[in-house]
Amino acid sequence: MPRIAILLLSLSVIAASDVNAQVDTQNPTSARDYYARGLKRENAKRFDEALADYQKAGDLDPQFFDAHFSRSSLCAAKKDYRSATAALTASLKARPKDYSALFNRGLYHQYQRQYDAAIADYTLALAEDADFSHNGSPPEECRARAHHYRGRVYQWFKKDDTKAIDDYTEALRLDPAIEMVLYRRGQSYHSIKEYSKAHADFEQAVKQDPDYPNLLNSWAWQLATCPDSKYRNGPLALQFATRTKHLDTLAAAYAETGEFADAVAAQRRAIEQLKRGKEPNDPKAVARRTKLKAEMQKRLASYEAKRPYRDK
Repeated sequence: MPRIAILLLSLSVIAASDVNAQVDTQNPTSARDYYARGLKRENAKRFDEALADYQKAGDLDPQFFDAHFSRSSLCAAKKDYRSATAALTASLKARPKDYSALFNRGLYHQYQRQYDAAIADYTLALAEDADFSHNGSPPEECRARAHHYRGRVYQWFKKDDTKAIDDYTEALRLDPAIEMVLYRRGQSYHSIKEYSKAHADFEQAVKQDPDYPNLLNSWAWQLATCPDSKYRNGPLALQFATRTKHLDTLAAAYAETGEFADAVAAQRRAIEQLKRGKEPNDPKAVARRTKLKAEMQKRLASYEAKRPYRDK
């Protein structure tokens, strides 16, 4: 190795040692000192030590918002959402209207399946007097994001598509370029049988994101199975379904185009795929899987009888 390269390598090792030495030899006494050392340890990827420093800073100064907030972020990165939620609750005692803390706590409540608490936090984040100073995005984008995420909770977990649609619509008003919302609103419109509105949302969403598999699957399903013939289009459904991995939708698209042998084959593969999947432990998940299997068997019988499937 050339001498200059050896020198540079040595200098880099010394520099790295100096950084670690600075982190280790600092003698914090105040909350600010512990927080500063925590930042250095986090930057050095010494996360457990950084967590301890942020905890100490928060203990010394319970009103130290940044210490609690930084601890919440590290806890969330470790998927310790319970501790992350507790840290944000501590931060909100210092700044009760902080949008970022409220939004993140809502998300961590959602991860813990505490859906009412998540909705409550997203709602607080949307308050007129919410504090956006800790977030780098414009308030309109922040509010749009909170409406989007609250809408997801209503749609996915509370099964309240009407409230989800209201949130998605407001999110789009505030930020017309927000991603994923048109697609999800289309799903909710489909669920409440507002097929024309679902069609319009899916059509616009595909223009924005033509390769997103879940979007293609959702629209393909409506195009293949909609009870209203105005919103069925077998060839387009088949075009979209072949670009996804959703065999159940592919079978429905084949049936809508009259290709019943292919529909039967795809549906049988879909059922086998479901059987090979890992058995869920949650009773609700078991019930959903049992219901889905029965519906898939019913669709298979329809295709075997050379009848396309109509959603209900």
